[in-house]
Amino acid sequence: MSMHPTSLKYDHTTRTVSNGQGASRVLSPQCAHLLELFLTQENHIVTRKQMREVIWRHNIVSEDMINHLICRLRKELKTLPGETCWQIEAIPKVGYRMLLTEQEKHDIKYWLHRCGSWFSGSE
Repeated sequence: MSMHPTSLKYDHTTRTVSNGQGASRVLSPQCAHLLELFLTQENHIVTRKQMREVIWRHNIVSEDMINHLICRLRKELKTLPGETCWQIEAIPKVGYRMLLTEQEKHDIKYWLHRCGSWFSGSE
């Protein structure tokens, strides 16, 4: 078994996270929204306010609901075999951030750009 962290891939159309070993996991809609929020922020802090705006559309949400969703996403990522590169770090009294490697940031930028051009009709 390799001791190097496994890079994960995320397919937003199916809400599926997969690793290089062929294992995959379908996320709940809320976990998928949270993961997408983290991936678009590239190592930047995602505040609790941002989570409320994006995931719950400004509805009143308790701190416990946010904490529970973070916990659920962490558990979902840990269900995939191997040690993952994607780690969610708590920033006390502010929010959270997902730590990504430089290669993962490059891959995400590429796919975000590619998906954007598909939706706009330009290649």
